[in-house]
Amino acid sequence: MTPEQVAARRDSLTAARADVIKGLMVRIAGSENRRAGDEYTNVLLLKDTTAAQLLKIMDGYGKALSVGCQYCHEGGEKWDEDTKQEKKTTRVMMDLVDEINNGGLTKMPPNRAGQTPKISCVTCHRGRSSIGGTLLP
Repeated sequence: MTPEQVAARRDSLTAARADVIKGLMVRIAGSENRRAGDEYTNVLLLKDTTAAQLLKIMDGYGKALSVGCQYCHEGGEKWDEDTKQEKKTTRVMMDLVDEINNGGLTKMPPNRAGQTPKISCVTCHRGRSSIGGTLLP
């Protein structure tokens, strides 16, 4: 893909995710600040974030991997189903990121901002659903 094609694809994925999130925000109107684990079904991680914050985090994952919502979730309103391996892999990767951030990186000296270094999905993925040419999963 040319750089222009990559940018156009990212723009269309960003717009598609924004539409999904907008629709979900309408659906949870009045409950945005409820605990995600209480508002949604089958939230295994990030239960204690707010319902609205969970949607922002999911959008961040999509951006980090340059994917749409259907990469991990079934189409339609089947957000809670665990049928896709990508969703299961994401949960493992979330745990891995937490282990690195709360374990090994806490031993590092502070960064230029005086904070403990942290990693995120984009650290490795850099806008791709694969790492090192290996499609995940």
